[in-house]
Order: sequence, then structure tokens, then C-alpha cells
Amino acid sequence: MQFKLGLLWLFVLPGLPFLIYLLHDVTFICGLGVLFLLLCLYFIGQEVLGRIELENLQHRPVFITGCDSGFGRALVFKLLERGIPTFAGCLTEKGAESLLKTSKMLPGKLDVILIDVTSDESVKKAVTYLEKASETYGGLHAVVNNAGIVGSSFFDDLLSTREYKDVAEVNTYGVIRVTQALKHLVKKTKGRIVTVSSICDRVGIMGFGSYTVSKYAVSGYCEVIRQELSFFGVSVHVIEPGFFKTPMIDAETLKDNLNGMWRRAPPSIKEEYGEKFFRESRERAADLLDKIGSPDIHLVVDAYFHAVTSRFPRLRYQIGVDAKYFFLPLSLVPCGLRDAIFRVIDKISGAPVPASALR
Repeated sequence: MQFKLGLLWLFVLPGLPFLIYLLHDVTFICGLGVLFLLLCLYFIGQEVLGRIELENLQHRPVFITGCDSGFGRALVFKLLERGIPTFAGCLTEKGAESLLKTSKMLPGKLDVILIDVTSDESVKKAVTYLEKASETYGGLHAVVNNAGIVGSSFFDDLLSTREYKDVAEVNTYGVIRVTQALKHLVKKTKGRIVTVSSICDRVGIMGFGSYTVSKYAVSGYCEVIRQELSFFGVSVHVIEPGFFKTPMIDAETLKDNLNGMWRRAPPSIKEEYGEKFFRESRERAADLLDKIGSPDIHLVVDAYFHAVTSRFPRLRYQIGVDAKYFFLPLSLVPCGLRDAIFRVIDKISGAPVPASALR
């Protein structure tokens, strides 16, 4: 709450001289006081009401994608611990078997479903199963779109449309495919749809092109369906994590992807950027994920859980120190100033520069 109030300076500072002039007006001062009080009441109310949980959680089934590892797997355990019936979507049989084995002693009922969110046929099979399995509950209380990948992300010059499509197929179209296929079951219970996006849906980060594009798109999709599904009593919620250490952003996997892109790059691009730039950028990206990636994935899982179980869930959750205190404030800054801030950070941190830019 203190952070949100602290953001007000971004709007007040540019008009400070005019504000000082207006402070001579008693009516304006009273109005400003009322506005400040209303903002405080809003944020306090949000915190207090958000602590109220829904009743009968043991009869509100939840379907989650991407449960082989990471956030999805951890969320399954948290829901089962509370006795919430859970349908876990896994991509691999190995992930499904591991999940079943590890969760045996937990009180909640678990059904594991093999699903590939990039396949229409796979999603249709999952829907057929879920329609029958959720009948006793009257539908699904929540669909959690958790499946996602970083994929091949680097400078746009080294990416093809194929890399953009591959990432979007999971992060964007996978969300759309699953949501469209299952929202009729959520409408039955007037439930909710929870989707993981990223803080990258607010600020574009150099070198994360395909990932950032996919997250901007899925965030826009959620904005639209939130308004459309409100007619049916269905709410839509977006989780915006910063950088966390999960299998999705494993440093070695990132290096392998970057090496593959560099090998496929045409000679003209290799000459323009230079081997030195590529090597330093690759190591910098891996080092960055290792240093700023938080190991506290329970913060994201708690946000998921709150969005699923609270009577008054938030529409958007920014999770992580970097998301709350750097990227979110930065998203409110004018684009030119934001670019300048990134340039200063790159200069101070010794970020590599393409070879052709040094000539």
C-alpha cells in the first residue's frame, strides 16, 4: 500500500509549481485532502477485503496448465493442502507421474491431465474429460493459465518470425486456446480465469523481444475478456511476476538457445554485431537471470492462490521486488525518459555494444 501511494509523486512532480500556486486556495486544499483520504481508504479496503476467503473451497475445482514444474506444480500442492479439488495439466508423462507420486498424502483430490496448450486436438481431449469430471461440481471454479516459455529471445536482428511464433504459440495462443475451450465451464459457476503474464507486459526489455511481445499480447487479451466476461459474472485476473528462478528461465538453457541463434545468423549480422558482443551479451543475460532472479517462487504461488480463493481478488498482481519497485514505476515514466534510464544503466553496468556501433 505504501508503495502505491509513493507512486503519486510521478504525477505530482511535473505540476509542482502550479500546485504551490493552488495551495493558496482553501477549496483546493480541502479537495486535495478528500482525494488523499479516498485513496487511502481504497488501498486499505483492498487489503482488508482481500483477506476474506470464499466459502466451500472444497467444492470449487480448479484447472491449471503447466504443472510439470515451477509455479504450476507448487500451486497444485498449495491447493491440495487446503482440500481444493485440482485438475493439473501436464505436458509430459514424467511430469504427471511425479506430481501424482509426490501429492499422494495431501487431502485434496487430484486429477492429472496430459495437455499440450499448442495443440487444438490435445486441448479438445482435455475439455472432454473436464466436462465430465466437473459435472458433480457444476463446472469449474477457476482456470489458471500458467503454461509459458521464454523460448528464443535475443536482439530482433537475430530472430526470425518463427521464433516469435513459437513463443506466442504457448504464451499467447495457448492462453487463448485454453480459455476459449473452458470458459463455458467457468460461466456455470460464475468463477474466474487467472493468467500469468509478466512485468514485461508493461516495459519492453532489450533482448527479450519474442517473450515481451507474447506477454503484451496476452495482457491485452485479458483486458478485453475481463470486460466481456463480466456480463456472465466471471472475473479475469493477471499475475505479473518479475524475474524468478524457475526451469523456464534456466541460465544454461538460455545459453543453448542463444548459441543456436548465433550459429544460424547470416554472416552480415555476425559481422555487424561481432563475436565479442555476442559472447558478452550471452554471459551477461545468464548472469543477470542468476543475480536478479528471486528463488522465492512462493510469492507468485501465493498470488495465484489469492486470485483463486479470495472473495475480493485483485485484477492485477505485480510480484517481486523488481516488478513492484523498478519495472512498475518505470512503466509510468515517459518513453524517452525510460529509454534514457536504460541507457544510463547499460553504461554504468558496462553493457556490450555491437561492433559496427564502435566504428
